Amino acid sequence: MRALDQAPEAILKPGMEFCGVLVLPGPGRIDGCVRGEIIAGGPLWIGEAGEVEADLEGDVVIVAGRVKGDVRASERIELRATARVEGGLWAPRVALAEGSSVNGPCVCGSAPPARPAAPKTLLRSP
Repeated sequence: MRALDQAPEAILKPGMEFCGVLVLPGPGRIDGCVRGEIIAGGPLWIGEAGEVEADLEGDVVIVAGRVKGDVRASERIELRATARVEGGLWAPRVALAEGSSVNGPCVCGSAPPARPAAPKTLLRSP
């Protein structure tokens, strides 16, 4: 099944905001505002109204809105004409529509590198 044929299981509509780590078990669509990190277990769409300050990860990532962060995909990244990305792109295949913009490295032709490990925090009791 093609990524565009899969209906998103999780949707963040315009006007909605989320801060933190957003883990989606399947396809997702973001038309609201997200700050933090997004990990999708399927295709991930960032709609034209989407404003994302987060690192993104999915099998297919399609961006039509604004992203400030790195984008990693195990299959492909597609930037629509309205896409604005301030960060790097890592995927075996990358498609950039005329009018889209990227301010960061674009690495394609191989699987994306693993995400950097989160720093470990030690909790100490008083």
